[in-house]
Amino acid sequence: MAASKQQRPRGWQHPVMVALAAIVVIVAVAAVLANAGVLGGDGVPAEGLTRVLIVAASPDENGDVVGQIIVLADVTEKPAALEAVSPALPVSIPGTTYDTLADAYPFGGGAGVADALARARDEVPHPYVALTAEELAGAVDAAGGITVALPADMSVFDGTDLFTFERGEQTLSAAELQAVLKGAPYLADADRERLDASLAQGLAAVLAADQEALTGATRTNLSSDALLRVAASL
Repeated sequence: MAASKQQRPRGWQHPVMVALAAIVVIVAVAAVLANAGVLGGDGVPAEGLTRVLIVAASPDENGDVVGQIIVLADVTEKPAALEAVSPALPVSIPGTTYDTLADAYPFGGGAGVADALARARDEVPHPYVALTAEELAGAVDAAGGITVALPADMSVFDGTDLFTFERGEQTLSAAELQAVLKGAPYLADADRERLDASLAQGLAAVLAADQEALTGATRTNLSSDALLRVAASL
């Protein structure tokens, strides 16, 4: 969900002003990338690691890429104990009018989701690893699909194709998963909660089958050793 664009003020034609503006933009972009965990760094070590936030992004019904599967994994246990976190959880996102945890992703990546969740729960932000929509789709395809227990029949039109799903356990392709995620907000609250829990389990199974999706992640504040620990715990 992209932030609304503002019109650029006219009159910024002086070469010095243009150069200064370019410097400001470069610094701002670097800060955003660092906050999102894209830039290099040693990251949070494996030693002492307890709970890790895993965020998987995917397009919503409007085509905006948001945090669609959000999971807290307790890596002190094996397999990791999973807590599904609702993407619809009300949160504050500074500087915006958006107010759900899913919406924190386009404004700050995995770091934004971790910070928003921490504010909502009045706790310290958890270390995180975030998968882009492309990375999620690739991991699902590499694993041969994602197994999810659908709590209700679903029909989802994504603007091009109509997807229909029957209630019960389904093994979904990446395209089918995207359709289910687009239709999830229309489920009853209890059904949505059950779906979120099943998606958390399904995502963990996918990442266990394709550990490179985690160990090769760049959108994280975890060290390489910590990523290996998370992958081994799933």
